[in-house]
Amino acid sequence: MKYFGERANMNPSDILTKERIIINITGEGRDDILKKMVHVAGTSEKVVNEADILKRVIEREKIRSTGIGGGIGIPHAQTSGITDIVGCLAISQQGIEFNAIDMKPVHIIFLIAAKERFDNRYLGLLSRVARLFIDESFKQKVITSTSPEEIMNLIMENEKR
Repeated sequence: MKYFGERANMNPSDILTKERIIINITGEGRDDILKKMVHVAGTSEKVVNEADILKRVIEREKIRSTGIGGGIGIPHAQTSGITDIVGCLAISQQGIEFNAIDMKPVHIIFLIAAKERFDNRYLGLLSRVARLFIDESFKQKVITSTSPEEIMNLIMENEKR
């Protein structure tokens, strides 16, 4: 089966680079934050249409918030605006109103954009991102990090566990 190739288990670090980590993001609400994140994700050569990615991500939020609680948001969409899969991570010290399921502000937002009809790695990746930030001490280390390099190192170390 094509789904169980060498890359069947993608990690967050597989789709994220330090260039796509935003520390201390600010904005006028969730949609403004998402717009900024999609723009940063657009620096990847895999992105061919930022506007379509933003449209799909916002449409997904209207169905149900991707604020999963505990200060975490994982906005995601499958779109023809991308040729593979790309991530962008944003940190907000003060928190963003995200209409999360626990109705609390979100401090860590991990955007995932994948090409349409992406295989099961997409769902597995969503699950791994959610599990990554369940650990409260790890989450606090990420929130208080002072550089994208520090955050990438934290993520890669955590993935080795």
